[in-house]
Amino acid sequence: MRPQLFVRNIHKWLGLILGIQILLWFISGFLMSFMPIDEVRGEHLLKTTELKTVNLDNIDLNLIIDQVNSPIKSLVVKPWLGQTVVMATTTKRTWLFETPSMKPIQRLTESHIEHILNTQLKKGFQIQSIKRLTKVPNEARGRKAPLWQVQLTDEENTRIYISEQEGEIVAKRTNQWRLFDFLWMLHIMDYDERSDFNHPLLYITALCAVLFTLTGFVLLYFRFCKSAVIQK
Repeated sequence: MRPQLFVRNIHKWLGLILGIQILLWFISGFLMSFMPIDEVRGEHLLKTTELKTVNLDNIDLNLIIDQVNSPIKSLVVKPWLGQTVVMATTTKRTWLFETPSMKPIQRLTESHIEHILNTQLKKGFQIQSIKRLTKVPNEARGRKAPLWQVQLTDEENTRIYISEQEGEIVAKRTNQWRLFDFLWMLHIMDYDERSDFNHPLLYITALCAVLFTLTGFVLLYFRFCKSAVIQK
């Protein structure tokens, strides 16, 4: 096979591969630009938060240190379901402690979950099911199990995920989020975790782009040489 024909075939197939991916980049980027990011994240489902003061007078942090038996990374005092709690994060897990007794809240119940939803979600929602999950589903990736999954009965097929350790909503997933997540996957070419910008497939695509450019220059050189011969 002549060198020029060999280079042309490489250039042609590389152009086809890159053309498909470039089309996916343009389509996914175009569609994502029209999706309000607050609605994608489910922020429209939440009530407007009000700042509340908490009483620190009767909080003995030494009682927490004695119970966790692990280095504490952070301590947060916050209002939670009508009471003040202390959230202690260690290298192993996150704890919730009642005040002023500093008794740990061992495990959330469905009653807790319903109360959290009533406190944080806007009115008008209806619960279809509540499940406690010991394995994190793909749409809640990045969170830690155990999680509580609440399925709502609405047109957006909304699922709310609540951390059992933190006692807070950690993810809100709707059909709009799922579409955005699919487009994001196509855009960054991470078909597994959908969060990694540095992976072999992206490296290969970049290498193909370099080869496509180089073969284009080679073909251009052959064309100039051919034109020069014809002119002579």
